[in-house]
Parts: sequence; C-alpha cells; structure tokens
Amino acid sequence: MKARIRTACLMLAVLLCAALLCGCDASEMLNGIVRRPFYAKFPSGFTAKEEHFDPNGWMDYTDYCKYFYPDAEGFKADTRFKPVSELGEESIAGYFENFRGWMEAGGRLSEYDFDPAMISGDDLVRIETDPRYTEYDDYTLWFFDCETCVMYYIHADV
Repeated sequence: MKARIRTACLMLAVLLCAALLCGCDASEMLNGIVRRPFYAKFPSGFTAKEEHFDPNGWMDYTDYCKYFYPDAEGFKADTRFKPVSELGEESIAGYFENFRGWMEAGGRLSEYDFDPAMISGDDLVRIETDPRYTEYDDYTLWFFDCETCVMYYIHADV
C-alpha cells in the first residue's frame, strides 16, 4: 500500500514539474484531469459552455456552470434526470437561492446569473446530496431548462 501511495505521489510530482517546465498552468492541467469524470454525469452534446469553478476551492467550494444544447433529446432520454414537477419548483428554487448566497459570500456574484423564475414543472433536474450533511451543506444539482436548452450546474460543498 505504501508503495502505491509513493508511486502516485511521484507521478503527481512529475506531472507538476513537466507543467512548470513547459510553461503550462499546473492548476489548469490538474483541473482538466480531475474534470474528465465530471462530464459523464450529464448528457453529451453541448455546443458551448461557461464554467466558473471556484479558484480557491479545495475542501469547501462552489461551482457554477452553464452548458448550451441544440435540443432536449439527450436529457429526455437520460433516466438520471427527472421532471421538476416530481420534486417541486419550490424545492429546486431553494437550492438556487442557497447557492446564490454562497456565491455572494464568496464575492463571485458577477459569475452567477440564474433566475429562479424560469423554473417550471416540465424542466428536468438531477440532484445529488451527501446524506451525512443537511440539505444545503453538500449538493450537486443539474437543471435543464427545456425552453432555452441550457443546463445549469451548481455544486456547493461548504
């Protein structure tokens, strides 16, 4: 076990050194490596994106992203996403209101432009929470607005 940990640390050190020597931003390189599994959590096919990952996040962080799709077909076919009507518009709006407070507290409100008034029962949503915490302490929410074909992603681990 110690050998595996030592090998993993050595590989990480080599990657960081290589990034520094070639003039790459090491944090951006690591973010790319870490984010790959992130994209598997929602349908592929977006045509544009706006990603605002917490630049200071390590243990506690907030992320806000928007992904633009040509249509809703991928979300309608994905069984991980449920109609908002199953959870309630007020429940979904509560997550976005809580998240707005965290973005404001972090001085990042200029990155956040979600309007809870757009939430309707026909939209699609997926929520993951950590059962060890209360509802708004650790959550990830993917909200797909069927009218505009934009998926909003919020994650708060605070």
